[in-house]
Amino acid sequence: MTLAPPRPKVAYFTAGTVGAGHMVRGEAIYRGLQRAGFAGEYRVFAPPTDFDGIGRAPRTSVAVKADPLLADPSRVRDSALGRALRTWAPDLLIVDMFWAPVRHLLAALGCPAWLLVRACPPIWLQGRGDVRFDPGAWERIIEIEPLQLPEATHRIDPIVIVDPDECASAEDSFAALGVEPGRDFTVVCHAGKPGELEVLRQTAERVRSPGSTLVSLDLRRQGLFPAAAWLGAASGIVMGAGYNGFWETQWLGRDARAHFVPFERSLDRQSLRVDVFRGRRPAENGANALARAILGR
Repeated sequence: MTLAPPRPKVAYFTAGTVGAGHMVRGEAIYRGLQRAGFAGEYRVFAPPTDFDGIGRAPRTSVAVKADPLLADPSRVRDSALGRALRTWAPDLLIVDMFWAPVRHLLAALGCPAWLLVRACPPIWLQGRGDVRFDPGAWERIIEIEPLQLPEATHRIDPIVIVDPDECASAEDSFAALGVEPGRDFTVVCHAGKPGELEVLRQTAERVRSPGSTLVSLDLRRQGLFPAAAWLGAASGIVMGAGYNGFWETQWLGRDARAHFVPFERSLDRQSLRVDVFRGRRPAENGANALARAILGR
């Protein structure tokens, strides 16, 4: 599709609140559109999280989980999310994984909707009870990991927040991370559940080379964002195997220095990435491919 001029509106919706991953993906898409010269408007719609201050993309916080109107087709238009989206009136809605909250809302919006799908339990694209997944409700179902899902209508490479030419120099990385220039250092990078950072630190203590300085980047406590832009000079990188961190490492050519700790998630399959996808460097940044598709190129 080609969005109509003069200033098309693209909305990104996610209901993810466990870590920063879903918000980072929204920011990555925003940056991909900026690289492509998108002249329209873009806005993230999502529940409040601990990571609301990150990134540059305009954002509207909206309650989702506790809103019973989202489950009522006759009243969904008056839900908090329904009111927010209808007021903003997007020309395209991009939904990150969480199709259930908007299943009754799509028809009321009257715009095309694209669903982004990454590794998840099979039941996620089936549904339970009266809440069933309807592939026909979506103009595109876009696979953003190499899963070969039968439900997918389109496939792109993983969506990453930075390209290689957007990463900091070694000199700037040392300065930003507070490390003596030229010194060997290992970074622990975390943006997930509270408590997991300590697990990563313990792993880093085991794998770092003798004398290597240990640096912790916890997105809950510091503002160095996006972290991927600052890790190029690190001799070791220790992180969970969430979508963003894992694919940033593959795309930026840092896999040989990475140590992944797969964490359990109800809507993710982190062990799959480590066991199956490790070492697969994407052909391009999926954020740029998605931007081309949005612009109709």
